[in-house]
Amino acid sequence: MVQPSDIAQAFNENLPGSDDNPNTLRLLGFDLQSWDEKTETIRVGFEARPEFRNPGGIIQGGMLAAMIDDAFGPLLIIATSRTMRPLTLDLNVTYISAGQVGKFVCEARIIRRGRSTAFLEGELFDDKGELIARATSTVKLVPMVRG
Repeated sequence: MVQPSDIAQAFNENLPGSDDNPNTLRLLGFDLQSWDEKTETIRVGFEARPEFRNPGGIIQGGMLAAMIDDAFGPLLIIATSRTMRPLTLDLNVTYISAGQVGKFVCEARIIRRGRSTAFLEGELFDDKGELIARATSTVKLVPMVRG
């Protein structure tokens, strides 16, 4: 896989929002680590904070799903050279193991992309490399709004 590139650096330096106006990328500690144009694969780091835990003390499943979903979005934005953005039609998550507070990495890829729909899959690993969750998604591709 391609190592951190100019694309990754530019993406990380230009995340939407701010500390005063945060969004899910910032909330989840999004860090684009690599982008492989040939295989249309992305590797993204995330940080699960203590407040992401459920009452049982493990990371709430919706937070893990959000990490994967927030890798899928930038994957398609980059793959389409910022001409399209995805709207999630479905997100199917299988939880393999409990997630704990700390760092995670999502490896995501485009399985098939047409003019208006794309199919994606990804895996979320903890900082020990253990598979925590796997997901597939179908997204509708819509033109990016230039402002």
